[in-house]
Amino acid sequence: MNFPGFVNIDMGTSGADVNLDLTQPLPWADRTVKGIFSEHFIEHVTQAQGLRLLMECRRVLAPGGIVRMATPDLADTVNHYNDNYVHPDWANYGMAWTENRCERMNIAMRWWGHQWVYDEEELTRVGKLVGLNLKGRFKIGESSDPMLCNREYRDSSTLILEFEKPQRQIAREAQPLVSVVIPAYNPRYFAQSLESALNQTYRNLEIIICDDSSEDRILDIVRKYQETDSRIRYVRNTDRGEIPGRNNHILCFNEAQGEFIKFLNDDDLLAPDCVRRLLDCFVDNPDLVLATSKRQRIDAQGNHLDDIPATRSPFSHDTLINGLQLGQALVRSKINFIGEPTTALFRKSELIDVKPDFGSVDKWPVVGMFDIAVWLNLLVRGDAVYIVEPLSYFRIHGEQAQVVYADQCHDGARKAWEVIENAWSRLGFLN
Repeated sequence: MNFPGFVNIDMGTSGADVNLDLTQPLPWADRTVKGIFSEHFIEHVTQAQGLRLLMECRRVLAPGGIVRMATPDLADTVNHYNDNYVHPDWANYGMAWTENRCERMNIAMRWWGHQWVYDEEELTRVGKLVGLNLKGRFKIGESSDPMLCNREYRDSSTLILEFEKPQRQIAREAQPLVSVVIPAYNPRYFAQSLESALNQTYRNLEIIICDDSSEDRILDIVRKYQETDSRIRYVRNTDRGEIPGRNNHILCFNEAQGEFIKFLNDDDLLAPDCVRRLLDCFVDNPDLVLATSKRQRIDAQGNHLDDIPATRSPFSHDTLINGLQLGQALVRSKINFIGEPTTALFRKSELIDVKPDFGSVDKWPVVGMFDIAVWLNLLVRGDAVYIVEPLSYFRIHGEQAQVVYADQCHDGARKAWEVIENAWSRLGFLN
C-alpha cells in the first residue's frame, strides 16, 4: 500500500517508490525527514538490526519528528497461549489446521521471517536506548501527528508506539542551569577545585558538593565559601557503599537539578571558560549528547605533565563526531581519550532511564572505569564534540582513588570491559 506524500519503501517489489534494504543505513541526510511510519517490519529483523534501524530513524528525523512503529504484540500471543484462545485470523488466513496452542505459538514466533517479536516494554526500551523519546502507545488509526493517522492496514498491528526525536539544540540566548557536581572525599585540593567552579565565566550554575569523607574538613571549607556565594549546596553522603566513590557519583547525579551536568573531581580544575565553551557546543550542533575537550595533566603542585596516550588529542581541530563511531573507537582501543568525569558536559535527561544507575552497562554497575560507561551510554544516543584546547586539568598524585585502590580499580575495569564488549557485540554496535 502506497501513501501520497510519503516515500514508500519496500524490498524487491515493483510498487514501491524506493527499494531498500532497511538493515543498511538510510539514504537520507541528517534531520531531513518529517515523519516515519513502519508496519509489520521491525519484527522481521534481529534485535541488533532493529536497534540500528531505530538509530538511523533518529538520525534522519528532524527534531520533533515522529517515528511510528506498528507491529504484532508479543503480549497478545502469550495471552492467547495462556488462555488457549484461537483467534479468528487463524481460520481467516487458511490455518484452521493448527492443532494446539503450542503449534500456534511457535508459528507466531518463527514463521513469516519473524526474528524478534516485541511487547511494549521491549520496544520502548530499545527506542529510548538509541535516543528517542516515547510519545505514547496508540490505537489503530490514532496518532499524535495528523500525518500519521489512519495508516495501519492490518488488524494484527496491535502494538503501536510513537517515538519523537528530541530537540537537543539550545538557543544562543538561552541560559540553561548547569549543575557542577563535585564528588568530594579528599580535602587537600578541594578548595582549589571549588574555586575553579566558582570562577566560571558562565554564571547560571548550581554547585553541589557530595561529601563522603568521614570528617568535617570539606564541610568547613564549603561553609566558608557559602558565605559569599549562594549557588553552593552541600550534601553529606551517608552511604559510601563497598566501592570507593561510586555511590558519591550517583548521589551527585541524583541531586543535580540543572538541565546539564558538569562533573568536577575534588582534585581537578576547570579552566574559567570551560562550562561556557562546552555549552556552546550544544548551540552549534543539533544532535549533540556529549561535549568534551582535551585535558591537561598536572602534578600535585599544579605543574604541567607530559601527555600519555589517553590525554593526547585524537583530532587536530575541534571536531563533531558520530556518537556510535566514537563509541566503537573507544571500545576497540580501550583508551579513554574522551576523558575523566571532569572533562565532559551532558544533559541529565539523556541518562535518567539507565538502570540501575547512569554508570551501568547491561545492568552491571561499572567499577574502575565509571566514566567510560557513562560516555558509552551517551554515544548511542547522538553525536559528540571534541575541543582540542585543554579546558580541564587532571591532577596526578599519590592519594588518587585509582592509586589507593589500584587493585580494586584494575579488577573492576577488567570485568567492565568484558561486560561492555559483550553488550556492544550482542546489540550490534560494534558492526
